[in-house]
Amino acid sequence: MGLIKHSLSFSVATLLSRVLGYVRDALIAYYFGVSYITDAFFIAFRLPNTFRRLLGEGGFNAAFVPIYARDIKSGREREFLSSSFTYYSLLNLLITLLGIVFAEYIVSLIAPGIRNKPHFELTVFMSCWLFTYLFFVGLSSFFMAVLNTKGVFFVPAFAQAVFNIVFSGVLAFSVGWLGFYSLIAGVILGGIAQALFNIPSLIKTGVRFGLSLRIDPELKLLVKRLLPSLLGFGVAQLSFFIDTFLASFLALGSISYLYYANRIFQLPLGAVSVGIANSLLSTLSRGEDAKVNTRLAFRFVLLVSIPASIGLIVLSEHIIALLYGRGRFSESDVYVASSVLGAYALGLTFFSLQKVLSSVFFAKGDTKTPVKASLIAVVSEGLSGSFYAFALKMGVVGLALGTSTSSLVGFAYLLLKARDEAVSVGELLKLLFRPLLASASMSLVAILLKELIINPLYTLVIIPLAMAVYFLSLLTLKEPLSLVLLGRLKGFVKQGAQP
Repeated sequence: MGLIKHSLSFSVATLLSRVLGYVRDALIAYYFGVSYITDAFFIAFRLPNTFRRLLGEGGFNAAFVPIYARDIKSGREREFLSSSFTYYSLLNLLITLLGIVFAEYIVSLIAPGIRNKPHFELTVFMSCWLFTYLFFVGLSSFFMAVLNTKGVFFVPAFAQAVFNIVFSGVLAFSVGWLGFYSLIAGVILGGIAQALFNIPSLIKTGVRFGLSLRIDPELKLLVKRLLPSLLGFGVAQLSFFIDTFLASFLALGSISYLYYANRIFQLPLGAVSVGIANSLLSTLSRGEDAKVNTRLAFRFVLLVSIPASIGLIVLSEHIIALLYGRGRFSESDVYVASSVLGAYALGLTFFSLQKVLSSVFFAKGDTKTPVKASLIAVVSEGLSGSFYAFALKMGVVGLALGTSTSSLVGFAYLLLKARDEAVSVGELLKLLFRPLLASASMSLVAILLKELIINPLYTLVIIPLAMAVYFLSLLTLKEPLSLVLLGRLKGFVKQGAQP
């Protein structure tokens, strides 16, 4: 059960980070609502964030962790770590500088629809400053890869929470006299704090490295694996750019609606799927049984993602109203954002399972298959999103629905390719039965309570009650993992009751 233990550690830290991320986004919504400022900021902030996923916990992490884990066993990790850190930092710095210099062209490429709109210059200005965040968050992502390999998951995952705390503090105390400049200051100072937060844990775990321009033999292997891995994650990140690209041609505020809804959607996705995927990658890289751990990961993801998906759909309007519905965020903004959230939620389970299956291939050193899956998914997203948004005139909701459609396509491709290492379609259907049935009971309770309670504040009561119904339903259905959890809870209570 080490996989579940590490996953829970990562998930708890990520959950805390997401909650604090909500505080950050709620402050942005309160002070700026849905406006040209938020559209400009979210486009500018997306650029370094996308490169962070690419160079950090995305492509680099997948290529780095298996090699570093092997070097730790052979006792030569310091040489590899020093050279990889040096060249990684130089590459990160180069991309940061290029992003600053060519900000105008990059913005024109990813959001051409705003080229002739008033907030184009503001978007370029913000992009120049926010690209500096990439360097600091890149360091944090490198430290995360090192600490994850060492079995430390909570601290690097919580580093993002540190960013959110600093950002929120800067915004709250300076927005009155800095205006939108407070958004820029919050990102830069938060990035610095995020990188520094990992250093005590690196020292505590005995990690030692310096700067070295020596071409370590393992560095060549890293680059060899990194190129297709970066391509794969680069293709996956095209998903974010497709939404931005298409939304730039829609009404003002469409980019902001996508951002606000996607942030809530990312809460269960980041807390569960990223945690289990990172833990599975580390576990399989150490040579542990692939089939057993992959099926365990599938079961765990399904148990959490299915009720989360249904809950987000059923309670989308209440959730958006509770989290954002104040200040400059109007009732009409709540309605549109909740519709977008519901469309995103349809793909939550498929996104989560796709991340798990990608880790199976990365642990074997196969980076090509996830690349193909991501490419197929991106093409699907572009075609289906365009069709829903423009042909069917669903607007920004259609873009979110296109994203969910792509998650199903990408997962289906990986499942077919991973038949020997994962579960068959028949086994998957068996794993789906109990959480789907339990989620049906949960959703009935949530719908009933939602109709009886109009005030969104009481969503804080509906959600835990629905979760309790779901867990009790799982126990009634004798779902194995829920029974294990209940047994451990009983053991914990008994141990605590002993004198």
